[in-house]
Parts: sequence; C-alpha cells; structure tokens
Amino acid sequence: MKYKRCLRCGLNYVTEDQQYCKVCRDEMDGRKSIFDMDGFDEIICPYCEKNPMGIDDIMCDECRRKRAKRGDNL
Repeated sequence: MKYKRCLRCGLNYVTEDQQYCKVCRDEMDGRKSIFDMDGFDEIICPYCEKNPMGIDDIMCDECRRKRAKRGDNL
C-alpha cells in the first residue's frame, strides 16, 4: 500500500486513493478537530495526571514546585 501527504494540510499521510486525511475531512464537514484547543476544558499535567496547567506549560505549578525543591532541572 502506498501513501501520500494530505492535499489540504500536507501534514498527515493518506492512502493513494484518498485526497484528505481524517482531520481535514472532519474540519471540512464542520466537525470540530481534536486539535482545536477551544474544544478542551482544561489541559491536565502529564506528570501528576490530576492538576490543570496552561497551554504553553510543560507541567503544573505543583509539579514544578516539587521538582524545584528536589533540585531537578526543568
């Protein structure tokens, strides 16, 4: 099976018989993309998996404080 890049976004791969990836097809059909950040209520910290964090943060404030206290580099 051969693959090519999506004609619309150029990021995702699709099979030769398809033109658009699932993300682009969903967006063109008016469905929200999983990558649309407005659809998320909050982003959960990947380290503790319980505290919310900012969109540009690597971890939540609590995990950042714990790592700083231990002397870990971020």
